[in-house]
Amino acid sequence: MSSIEINNLQEKDFPKILVLLKECDLPVSDINFDKQEFLVAEINSEIVGSIALEKYGKNGILRSFAVRKAYRNQKIGEKLYNKTIALSKSSGIEQLYLLTTTAEQYFKKVGWKVIDRTKVPEEISSSTEFASVCPSISICMKSEINLYE
Repeated sequence: MSSIEINNLQEKDFPKILVLLKECDLPVSDINFDKQEFLVAEINSEIVGSIALEKYGKNGILRSFAVRKAYRNQKIGEKLYNKTIALSKSSGIEQLYLLTTTAEQYFKKVGWKVIDRTKVPEEISSSTEFASVCPSISICMKSEINLYE
């Protein structure tokens, strides 16, 4: 297997992220290069995975976490996730939130807790991700980020 590189998304590659997210049945209507900070997994310069962080002061939204089907079970998601947690810490984010319809078990394994969607901070609940993009049946989850680990 070729080596996996985790990089910041380059603006020229932004259209490739939209294709990847659509392939993985994730929403793209509010994806904006200036609003989310994307990390991408690349193998031989091909984008095979993504994850994004949307920052709101000390809170953030983890979103757009996707790995192409042909590249799953190779620890690509784990590498993307770990790099995003490090990015969250360096950005001073103390809590991360997400909505999912398919990945609840994955996030529980890495320490996330299911919470009531009405319990998220106002800036998170008014984001497009929470207010309109993700369906009301989505599971809301929260992770506390320990800045001192």
